[in-house]
Amino acid sequence: MMDDLLLALLVIAALAASVYAQYRLPVHTRGVKALRTARLLLLITGLAFGYVMATVYIEAAGIRQLGVFLGGFGLVHVPAAFILLIKRRRGVYR
Repeated sequence: MMDDLLLALLVIAALAASVYAQYRLPVHTRGVKALRTARLLLLITGLAFGYVMATVYIEAAGIRQLGVFLGGFGLVHVPAAFILLIKRRRGVYR
C-alpha cells in the first residue's frame, strides 16, 4: 500500500517536471530546429529510460509497471526542468 502511494507521488512529480520542461523549452530555445531536437531527445531518452526501468524493476507488474514506466519517463525531464527553472529565475531567455 505504501509502495503504491510513493510510486504515485513519484509519477505525479516526474510528470509535472516533464510538463514544465516541455512548456518552458520554447522560451529558452532558439529556432524551431533546436526546439524539435531538444524535444525529440527528451522524448526518446524518456521512452528508453522508462522502458528499461519498467522491464528491469522486478516488483513491477500490471499497473505498477505502468507507474514505473511513467516515473522513469518523467525523471529524464527533471534535470531539464531544473535548468529551465534556474534560467527563468535569472531572467535568461534564448
